[in-house]
Amino acid sequence: MTTPDFITEQAGKVAVHTFIHSTEAEIDAWAEAMVRCFEDASPQQPVAILVDVSAPQVDFSRYARKTSQWLFNQYRQRPGKIAFIFSSRTAPYFARIFFASLGKLQFEARSFSSREAGLHWLQTDS
Repeated sequence: MTTPDFITEQAGKVAVHTFIHSTEAEIDAWAEAMVRCFEDASPQQPVAILVDVSAPQVDFSRYARKTSQWLFNQYRQRPGKIAFIFSSRTAPYFARIFFASLGKLQFEARSFSSREAGLHWLQTDS
């Protein structure tokens, strides 16, 4: 589901999710898009998802954190890669703490400061 402030697109095998704002409606649209990515792939098929949260109007509200926690716990056994694009220098540190709090996940999550770097990592076989 795309809204004016949340955009989904494909870059080859990579699903690209871009936030312009992070209201509850956009967070819900993102969660739906993430569920589709996981559910459309077979359980053994790795997903490749880029989540761009670098827009200045994006914040990491309690609702965003709770939704992310539910989503990543729900699909913790699914293989793949998820790249997060942050503009803040401190956001990657907080993201690492957040993912560490979730325990062992089958998918790998990394933070990047540019879309190009995130896409390159996602499109490179591990």
